[in-house]
Amino acid sequence: MRLRLRFLWLILSSFWKKPLDLLEESVLNLRVLPNDVDVTKISNDRYVALMDLGRMDVGFRVGLREAMVKKKWGPLVTFHTIRFRYPLKVFQKYKLKTRIIWWDDTTFYWEQIFEREGRVLATGNVSSTLMNKNGQIPSKIMIEETGQTVTKPEEPEVIARLREVERLVHETQKDN
Repeated sequence: MRLRLRFLWLILSSFWKKPLDLLEESVLNLRVLPNDVDVTKISNDRYVALMDLGRMDVGFRVGLREAMVKKKWGPLVTFHTIRFRYPLKVFQKYKLKTRIIWWDDTTFYWEQIFEREGRVLATGNVSSTLMNKNGQIPSKIMIEETGQTVTKPEEPEVIARLREVERLVHETQKDN
């Protein structure tokens, strides 16, 4: 994670932020800093790093922070896409909205939206999991650690298609 100071602030602030339900949206109010931009706008790779912060905020606030530390669970993005629509420039304020929209046996699927003054600037769809030294943690175990009871939503079409692309990419990498 390249955003160490922001990540430290996220950890500290998670102790006093309101807990979230598993399917509730997290909203981070952020500002483009000079080290976020390439020449004139926020760099593409910075969006991906910022999305890590959004997912960690959800993880901490749904009750996984303690399990992640005690059980040495680490997050891993298994696949992501991002669609850029409008640029963010230095010192502009924006929101990063993050929510879980579906899960399978080992993977959570996320929607992450960068928004400024009500305008969607970029949208990311991410699949991620938590891992330990033995591999992926089953989603059922992760949900149990939150202490929440939740009904799994219907799989959105965008996730079904994302999973198709993910399978295709995985198949092309088998020979490498």
